[in-house]
Amino acid sequence: MLRFFRHITLASLLTFLAGCEILQSPSSPPLPTHPVNWVNHVRSLTLMDEWHIKGKIGIKQGDEGGSAYLDWIQSQDSFHITLSGPLGQGTTVISGNKSGAKLENSDGSFIAETPEQLLYEHSGWQIPLSSLLYWIKGLPEPRSVSTPRFNDIGLISTLDQAGWTLQFERYKNALGAPLPHKIKIISNNLKVTVLVKQWIPFNEEP
Repeated sequence: MLRFFRHITLASLLTFLAGCEILQSPSSPPLPTHPVNWVNHVRSLTLMDEWHIKGKIGIKQGDEGGSAYLDWIQSQDSFHITLSGPLGQGTTVISGNKSGAKLENSDGSFIAETPEQLLYEHSGWQIPLSSLLYWIKGLPEPRSVSTPRFNDIGLISTLDQAGWTLQFERYKNALGAPLPHKIKIISNNLKVTVLVKQWIPFNEEP
């Protein structure tokens, strides 16, 4: 999601993905054994509008690919996303709210109406960050048509929305709810993999 992504080799991306399979302590509470009530689940996660995640993100587009460490703090409609390269390629911070977004990196500080616009202008990657706000919790983005498919316990396993296909490959209990820890987001020849290492209560240190 950054200009430095272009300088990280595809081999680095594959190594990163292979090394991220073990993400959470074995002491994590088990998932529910009975199907969740989807309406109550959506309501509960919609009300969960303050959270903090740490993990990694990998991107592959054609023959190009890269990865970065991800630190995302969300407080209602305000976001603060830090992306840093594992190979010392720099740090980029994207922050803002519904009124606009700001990107800060080694080249300076830039503003735009949306984080997607900033990301595309400074990295070339077209990633729907505004939708990812919902997808990261295993929910469809509510403002566009979606086609979800569910697993045996009533959580979304795949989702088609706005030209994207999402695969939710791993749920674990965190913050009192089953939340995704691995998501693949695919559109044409672009594939984004998000690996969440920690769901952290808002304002709590990891």
